[in-house]
Amino acid sequence: MKNTNKIVIGIGVVAVIALAVIFIPRQPQKSAPAPTQPQLPSATPPTPPIVKEENVEIGPYTTLKIKTAAPLDEITATVGAENVATVLKINRINSNFLKTGSVVIIPANTADFNSLSPFPTDLPDAANVSKLMMISQRVQAFGLYENGKLVRWGPVSTGKQSTPTASKLYFTNWKGEEIHSSFSDEWVLKWNFNLDNKEGIGMHQYEMPGYPASHSCVRMFATDAEWIYNWADQWIVSDDEQTVLVSGTPVIVFGSYSYGKTAPWKNLPKDAEATTLSQSEVEKALSASLSTIQEKQQQRIDYLAS
Repeated sequence: MKNTNKIVIGIGVVAVIALAVIFIPRQPQKSAPAPTQPQLPSATPPTPPIVKEENVEIGPYTTLKIKTAAPLDEITATVGAENVATVLKINRINSNFLKTGSVVIIPANTADFNSLSPFPTDLPDAANVSKLMMISQRVQAFGLYENGKLVRWGPVSTGKQSTPTASKLYFTNWKGEEIHSSFSDEWVLKWNFNLDNKEGIGMHQYEMPGYPASHSCVRMFATDAEWIYNWADQWIVSDDEQTVLVSGTPVIVFGSYSYGKTAPWKNLPKDAEATTLSQSEVEKALSASLSTIQEKQQQRIDYLAS
């Protein structure tokens, strides 16, 4: 009996539904909304809108942090092959001393190396000195003057703290395109110009690691050492080579380097004058030796005229 009741009830329900279909007006059918899909994160974040900055000034020096094991390639990609030499000179360093993580100073104007000179362009007090070389230990750079006009400048590496280069007046003595150091025969010095024959101090091409590193000599890049080799005058000695008859070109080494502190050129991005040598600083170094320089120069003129 229970089963029969279920059937009767089922038939009654069907009848009611049928009547509803007959007497209830048909409503327009609405399409079911599409199921909402969960939002998945995008594979790449959306690109932020580009904001154009107006009147943004780039300083005269910026920095480049070496990220790979090919520093020279990174510098070349940044400034172009023709300007790599300028960048290395500003940093007082050969490329083989650069490594991953090294910070390189990049001048905005790499095309005009002379405009980056730390030396004043004119030395009025040296107007009557035909040739003069000034070497600043503070900023590790040389400046060459002809009658008080700057004709060339470049970086140097003077003596390290344990074997410093004495700040004083020197003269260029004898020279040799390639010699062996008196400290070690294994050290080959190219474009060498002797400054102190007794102490064995000279200026020449050698490794430039980015700081004072020599055994009291003055190291330079090859291009600078060769240029000076052909520019400066040698001394003239007697036939028995025991007497100096006339001196060569005067070289004034002045100032002192702050060992253990940040190199001045490393501060150029935040202080464009960090390596600038003031007129008074250079003139003061010159004034202490000017009378001797003029005397030696006159001796040379008289000797060559005799």
